[in-house]
Amino acid sequence: MLWIALYLPELPLDLASRRWPQALRDSLNRSIPLAVTEARRIGWLNARAQEVGILPGMMDSSAHERAADVVLIPRDPAAEAEAVKEAAFWALHFTPQVSLLSNGLLLDVSASLRLFGGGEALALQLRDGIRELGFTLKLASAPTATAAWLFARHADASHADGASLSSQLGSLPVALMASVQPHLATMDLIGCRTIGQLQALPRPGIVRRFGKEVLAELDRAFGLEPEVHPWFEPPATFAARLELPSRVETTDALLFAARRLLMQMSGWLVARHAAVSRFCLQLHHESVRHGSQASAVTPVAIVLGSPSRDLAHLTLLLQEHLARITLTASVIELSLQADDIVQLAAPNTELFPSHAGQAESIGRLVERLTSRLGEDAVSRLLIAGDHRPERSSITIPAHRMPAMPKGHAGLEDAFPPRPSWLLPEPIALPVREGMPFYQSVLVLLDGPERIEAGWWDDAPVTRDYFIACNEFHLLLWIYRERLIFGSADDAWFLHGFFG
Repeated sequence: MLWIALYLPELPLDLASRRWPQALRDSLNRSIPLAVTEARRIGWLNARAQEVGILPGMMDSSAHERAADVVLIPRDPAAEAEAVKEAAFWALHFTPQVSLLSNGLLLDVSASLRLFGGGEALALQLRDGIRELGFTLKLASAPTATAAWLFARHADASHADGASLSSQLGSLPVALMASVQPHLATMDLIGCRTIGQLQALPRPGIVRRFGKEVLAELDRAFGLEPEVHPWFEPPATFAARLELPSRVETTDALLFAARRLLMQMSGWLVARHAAVSRFCLQLHHESVRHGSQASAVTPVAIVLGSPSRDLAHLTLLLQEHLARITLTASVIELSLQADDIVQLAAPNTELFPSHAGQAESIGRLVERLTSRLGEDAVSRLLIAGDHRPERSSITIPAHRMPAMPKGHAGLEDAFPPRPSWLLPEPIALPVREGMPFYQSVLVLLDGPERIEAGWWDDAPVTRDYFIACNEFHLLLWIYRERLIFGSADDAWFLHGFFG
């Protein structure tokens, strides 16, 4: 077993400043004293607040006396709980067994190590994502969940295996244990300051003095008692909102915040074994700008060529769409919703490219072109119910793919070969030595394929189609008009080229 604990020690303070990019957060910490209060006392503070003499536990009035420009923000437990869920969505990328705590997460990654290249590589990816979400992180791992949490609260990057668990755990301060908090004064009086010293005490005496929970937590940390954790259950649908720290006037600045919403959606999709084929980012504006009523919401709807949950791909598509938008009013909030979800099979790690892999690549190309040029600038061909070649297909916008009517699946395989290049108008061919001529006398390779259609709309055709080849090995699609409608003998026409 291997557990990873993600401890968020500065969660209330992170929520106050995380919506700014990292570069701006660093500048904020250097220039503006910022603190989070709880019951009018300072609980968490940034580096600048510490420099001006503000201390944890200080009354808010005293903080204002130390620094008149200090920014005090009341703690918001509900927002903290939502922030832990945001981190849980990212953790779902790596394991479905995620347990939520008030200020962190516990992850059972035993089954995920091989997939992500080992514990170190997995931990590195976890760190990168949590930091991008804007949270300060302490990470630790251990064979038991309780031990991993104690290590994470003590120091970042603490790791223990089965052989070293007892010695490393025994050296930790006993004050890290949640069940010991009401008994810290007594522990100090008897000289019990480490977990190892607590473990050395007689077990009946521990229960008599401090209660059963202290002994139970101790046993869970050392793996002597089983641990039971409730797993985080992602919701049935995905919708998330993010309030921006200030009015945003350009779309370039929106991508940073929108990517955090995409990270959550991507983790939700992984947990649901699904992919998204359509999602919508909504830009919420100020209702009034320069004295005139403006649109309250600008929707940015994104349709994918093929369902995906790849974060980098979704981010790139969103970036392309945002680049084409001109804001009519300041944006104060973002919301993201996954509209169309499809179940996704596990990826096939094939040695050679398959049709499915090539189709995915083409789908992504269509998505990029549609994002840059607009939905009406990219089209795809669709089979129409007409045997006349010039009317056998229609063009539709690339983002629209109607469902194949029942019984039409595999219909394209029922027809003889068709050329990849069909001429807009057939070209009359001369006849030499009794055969059609194009750069040289043509040799008929296949045919005839007889097409008689169009009688219902007064545009009838009666043609015999052939595949022909000239001496330059150019494959042509030609036809000869039948004599029913008065055409001359041997009236040959070129209608297309085979690639």
